[in-house]
Amino acid sequence: MIQIRSSALRRALTLVLLAGLTACDGDSTSPSDPGSPPELPPLTSMSVDFSLFGTPGPGQSQPSAEANLTSLNFTNAAIRVLAAQVATVVTLAVPVATFAAAANSTPTFEDDDRWHWRFTTVQGGHTYTAHLSGAVQGAMVSWDMRITSPTHTPPLDEFVWYGGEGHRDRTSGTWTFYDPSTPSTPTAVLRIDWTHASATEHGWEATALSGTAVGDVFTASVDGDARMITYFDASEQTSMEIYWNASDGSGYLIAPNYNGGVKACWDATQQDVACG
Repeated sequence: MIQIRSSALRRALTLVLLAGLTACDGDSTSPSDPGSPPELPPLTSMSVDFSLFGTPGPGQSQPSAEANLTSLNFTNAAIRVLAAQVATVVTLAVPVATFAAAANSTPTFEDDDRWHWRFTTVQGGHTYTAHLSGAVQGAMVSWDMRITSPTHTPPLDEFVWYGGEGHRDRTSGTWTFYDPSTPSTPTAVLRIDWTHASATEHGWEATALSGTAVGDVFTASVDGDARMITYFDASEQTSMEIYWNASDGSGYLIAPNYNGGVKACWDATQQDVACG
């Protein structure tokens, strides 16, 4: 066995070991390759197309159509779709517009270990500077959107308008939206639980968390050409159901205070017909 007798040699070996440990420590704290940025959740996680009823979803354009007053079933359904949106998701125009614009922005990975999308968009005559960030945590991504707009009433400065989390494969997730009228004391107003099995099969459940509609639940689903919405009114403890076929426009309404709660149908021209 070789013995180390020289104190100078022992000191030299000690310095070498310390240098090696320091190098290892430096390697452990250096940032790792973040890989590719996560894909954004689908826009359908926030918005569904209701344009058949002349009441487009948040961020969608208003079609030009005249109500056919002889189509009572369809007209009644259209009124209920609008009322459900006003009670719950009508405030999502800016969130949907900013989120849609993020798809045209290139993200950067920063030293807070989050991906950041920074861009501006115009909605309702106001310019919104948007700052979306996402943190990858295994199979999940945590999201938040901060909005700045000096012309908004009241002005917004890095206000967290919405945030949530979702699976990295974009199959499901949640959003929580906050009241922009009280940016200094953020109040959660709406939660959306969304699913996205595919481009032709997806949906969400929106629950009002505050305000006059608190407890109301608005669901929307897409399965091929089949479209379905339901609305639960917490104050009345009543539910309605509306179905339509996106390819031909036919559908039905079931509501407790319409047609005696019995299914009421319309055809492809939105004329009242007997239900099959």
